[in-house]
Amino acid sequence: MTKWFDRKYWRWGLLLISNFFLLHAGSVQAIPEVLVPPSPFKGLNGLRFDSTGQLYVGSVAEQTLYKVDVATGKYEVFLKSPDGQADDFIFTPNGQILYTALLSSEVRTFDLQTNKVATIATGIPAVDPIAQDKSDRIFIGQSLSLKNTGLYELDPTGQNSPRLILNQPGLNAFDFGSDGLLYSPLQFTGEIIKINVDTGAIAPVASGLKSPTAVKFNSKGELFALDAATGEVVKVDVATGQTKAIAQLQPGLDNLAFSPTDLLYASNFVDSDINEVNTQTGRVRKVVNSGGLTAPGGLAVYDNSLYIADTNSYRILDRKTGRIQQTIRSIVTPVQNPLTVSVNDSNAIVSSWFAGAVQRLNRATGAVLNTYTGFGVPYDAIELKNGSIVVADCALGQLTQIVDPADTNRRTVAKGLACPTGLALVNNSTVLVTEFSSNSLSRVDLKTGQRSVIALRIYIRTLFESSIDTITKTIKFI
Repeated sequence: MTKWFDRKYWRWGLLLISNFFLLHAGSVQAIPEVLVPPSPFKGLNGLRFDSTGQLYVGSVAEQTLYKVDVATGKYEVFLKSPDGQADDFIFTPNGQILYTALLSSEVRTFDLQTNKVATIATGIPAVDPIAQDKSDRIFIGQSLSLKNTGLYELDPTGQNSPRLILNQPGLNAFDFGSDGLLYSPLQFTGEIIKINVDTGAIAPVASGLKSPTAVKFNSKGELFALDAATGEVVKVDVATGQTKAIAQLQPGLDNLAFSPTDLLYASNFVDSDINEVNTQTGRVRKVVNSGGLTAPGGLAVYDNSLYIADTNSYRILDRKTGRIQQTIRSIVTPVQNPLTVSVNDSNAIVSSWFAGAVQRLNRATGAVLNTYTGFGVPYDAIELKNGSIVVADCALGQLTQIVDPADTNRRTVAKGLACPTGLALVNNSTVLVTEFSSNSLSRVDLKTGQRSVIALRIYIRTLFESSIDTITKTIKFI
């Protein structure tokens, strides 16, 4: 891997590059008409009340921690980017916020008295849930994939490395019960378990959920869970294992918190909203209504539709009205955090450097036809007329061709590219590729791998369709 690419610091920055976009000293002309209003949030994750009843909520994508007025829905930035990257967090008795910085693989502290941020643990990929027991011991877990499975006890001073307790896939937002055991969802198996953090012993609590992402106890000791795949808020009987859905929200639920009056508040990472749930009556009240797109990366156009890779979903919009016609959600479906998209007559090709995957979808329905992994950082991908897929791999600095849908053969088309990020099809043997690190546009012959730079310091003047005719009209050479 070349020196200019450091996954730790660059990977989230790459999200800011839309399909075929370069960051540089140039400028971008304003779009004269807003088709889809921006969302105030770019995905909402962990949330928690402090001792005064003030609600805080974190956005990993924005790396920002917010304060939210639950009565009015008004919000303000509490800890701005890049320090506020809180996927989950707790308030400690000594006046600190401890939070998991998922993208940076770190655990950080924010001192409420000095306003200073410090890192107390590093090198923990996909660090996600965090909880504190009655004796103020702190525990963190890894999440998101079968490769990230650790449950650790954390030294809050940062002097000692985290202690590995066990490896268990699917851990997510967890909480301690009055029995001193740690209760956690298992996102991939639909179960809820309890863990003895001293011995690592696991015992089942409940099963039959689809994709639980969070469990929390209220002040009465009642356990509630969120099912991200179904959008249900579920009450769990810890004695019998019985579960009962008490409220229906939109799928894509991330985390929950109880207010001092035991009202439940749930965040949604797809829609960037917060809902209040009365667990006694099932009544739902919208606290924050985000609406619109969440964190759009790439887009493509076909006829009267816009196809948007919206990070946590794949969306289809009416290009004339901006109305969202369809939302295909991550977790709910096999779509994996799409960040770029290209389309043709039949299919849509989405790629995600975050998930390390390229997927072929049915363009109209969003059904996943094929999923391909084993890349460095697959930033963009396009399908050729012969059904093969060309992938721009930023980390490896190359274009890789998936020769057939069954993925029985791959070939390296071109090497030595400076973080290829965007692709456009000229014809079935030639593509244009943007190179992020060198700030250039190149033409690559897919048969020979020959590369020729045709523009430096480019910028995009307008949004464009993935065709050479449109590209030649929208790229301005400086």
